[in-house]
Amino acid sequence: MTEPAGGDLLEAFLHHLAHERRLSPQTLGSYRRDLVRIRDWLARERRVGWDRLDQETVRRYVAARHRGGVSGKTLQRELSSLRSLFRYLLREGIAAHNPAQGVRAPKVARKLPVTLEADELCALLDAGDDEPLPLRDAAMIELFYS
Repeated sequence: MTEPAGGDLLEAFLHHLAHERRLSPQTLGSYRRDLVRIRDWLARERRVGWDRLDQETVRRYVAARHRGGVSGKTLQRELSSLRSLFRYLLREGIAAHNPAQGVRAPKVARKLPVTLEADELCALLDAGDDEPLPLRDAAMIELFYS
């Protein structure tokens, strides 16, 4: 894998996102933040450059971040950014494969829904009047909580 003439792969990718795909500045900032974090980790691991990135290294990165307390949702976003970068590099003929393809982030913990207490539910049902919308709402609440 060789760098584009006179430029950094990451900057070329971000330029592509900004000018060809016309992504919002917030989205570009997220891509930049995620990919710079991965690039810095690679440098600390003495694997300088995107060309040294293989599937095993991506898995080690995800495992290290997960051990560090990073949520599964954040890791999913970072992997998505890395996959997008390598799709671009494949399209440009710079990379031969996508090392993030097939790597999964840890599952995201699902939160249970918050329910109403019995007293709160009674207060909602008693607060209705004879108007159509409050009657409809009370009927739906009674149906769901029956």
